[in-house]
Parts: sequence; structure tokens; C-alpha cells
Amino acid sequence: MKKINKEKQDYETYHFAVWEWAVNLLGGALTGGLVTWLCYRSVLASPLAAAIAAGFIWQRKRTLLEEKKRRLHYHFKDFISALHISLRAGYSVENGVRSARADLEKLYGKEDIMVQELAEIVGQMEFQVPVEQLFLELGRRSQIEDIRTFGEVLLIAKRTGGNLSGVLQDTWRTLCEKIDTRQEIDTVIASKKYEQNLMSIMPAAIILYLRFSFAGFVEQLYGNFTGVVIMSVCLAIYAGAFVLGRRMIRIEV
Repeated sequence: MKKINKEKQDYETYHFAVWEWAVNLLGGALTGGLVTWLCYRSVLASPLAAAIAAGFIWQRKRTLLEEKKRRLHYHFKDFISALHISLRAGYSVENGVRSARADLEKLYGKEDIMVQELAEIVGQMEFQVPVEQLFLELGRRSQIEDIRTFGEVLLIAKRTGGNLSGVLQDTWRTLCEKIDTRQEIDTVIASKKYEQNLMSIMPAAIILYLRFSFAGFVEQLYGNFTGVVIMSVCLAIYAGAFVLGRRMIRIEV
């Protein structure tokens, strides 16, 4: 197999731009500071604030990485649809990929993640790297099963010399149906994520309300061992519920 070089998109770790670092460091610091102020109101809780800030940044990176992979997955569907049209018009797979890349660039622009990947694939094809190898490599790197499946279908169809257009048409139909299902599920889950985000800020809102409305009652929870234990237990329950809620809305198709 020919070697594929050049820097590739990283789908294992999200790399912040400078402005993203600034925004998320500020967001993490504010979140950590608010939580520890509400629960403990003591500088001794600073290590916990730092841990919460680190967790905030980790969660943001994970969310942005998932969004990046989701865009790649959805736009891959547009790519195989454009490729399907090109193949029906009599193009070879390689020329169909070139045509589909041009179509997606007009639709999404050069900065789109799928357009960038296709530009890399087209560039490697100029060096006679097999197109099936390139899609297999993209599927492995992005960990998106549908892209890997597409590469495997290309590989098998080319090796067996079967009806490539017919095989790819069946593959196109199957993958499009699967990705459509994924999009429908994501649409439903988006509203649930919004509800969870609202519920996540309710405990903080309640504590703030109590501190301003019943200051004398809430003050008894600060500066003593019993209050620290109560707040720590509540914070642990909240953290567990937050993590459980996030896991419940992760659905694989």
C-alpha cells in the first residue's frame, strides 16, 4: 500500500484556537468559582474550583469534537449522494469523487470539514493512491463506521470486478437511510439536551434564591463541618446526576 502523508485532521482530540482557549478558560474559571462560592464560600475550596474548571474545559473539548465528527458524518451523506449522481452520469469513481468535492465546496465552502478531507483525498489520488485506501484511512481516523464501510465496499467491488455502479447505488441507499435515522435521533435529543442544560442550572439558581431570600437560614451551612458535609453530599449527587444525564442522551445507531 502506498504511504499517505501530510498532516491529517485530528478526530481524537479537539485543539482549541487561541480565542477558544481564552473563552473556555474564562468559562471554566467562572463555573468553578461560582460552584465553590455557592457551596463553600471559602478559599480552601480553590483546588475544587480548579478541578471544576478543568472538567469544564474537558467537556467543551469533547462536545466540540463530537460536533466536528457529526458535521463530517452528515456531510459525508451529501458527498455520497453527489457521487451517486456522478456515477449514474457515467463518471469513474475517481472522477466522481472530484466532481462531488467541487459540488460540496460550492455548497459548504472550502473551510467545511468534509470538503477539506475530500481535497486531501483528491490530492492523494494525483499520486496514484487508491481511492478505496483513502476512504478506509478516513474511516479509521474519524472512527465513523459508515465511512469505513464505504471504503470496504469500494475495495471489495474493485477487487472482484463486479458491477461497481450497482453496488455503490445499494450502498448509497443504505448509508443515506442510516444517516437520516441518525439525524432524526439527534434532532429529538437536541431538545432533551436543552432541557438538561436548563435543569443543570436549577440547583445553583435555588441556592442563590435562598441566599438572598433566607440569608439567615443558609448562612448556617457555611464555616462549619456539618455544612461542608451537607454541601459536599449535595454536590456529589448533582455531579452524578449530571454525568448520568449526559450518558443517557448518547445514542448510537
